[in-house]
Amino acid sequence: MRIFLSLAAVSFTVALIAFTMSSSASGDPEAGAEIAAPCAACHGSDGIASVDKYPSLAGQNEGYLYESMKAYREGNRQGGLATVMHGQVSNLSDQQLRDLAAYYADMPRTGKED
Repeated sequence: MRIFLSLAAVSFTVALIAFTMSSSASGDPEAGAEIAAPCAACHGSDGIASVDKYPSLAGQNEGYLYESMKAYREGNRQGGLATVMHGQVSNLSDQQLRDLAAYYADMPRTGKED
């Protein structure tokens, strides 16, 4: 019985640590807003691209945006405008990518709220 309780306690602790780490991994939209100016040239100041070849980012899934930017940064996405995106995100940290992702994810799909 003691072994079962010990294993349960260890499992609970590991789950709690994993939850805490994943919760702290999300981005800060306000910090993202401070570094988003270069993104506006292609993706619009309100997250809605004015040119069809660029994706609108407003309201997109935060995790998707983060993973996409990370893949561009690491050279794992090819074709299209991957070279341009690599240049834009190559000097950003993981946290800065998370912040940008949170900034755009928090926008309504119709663009920035006034």
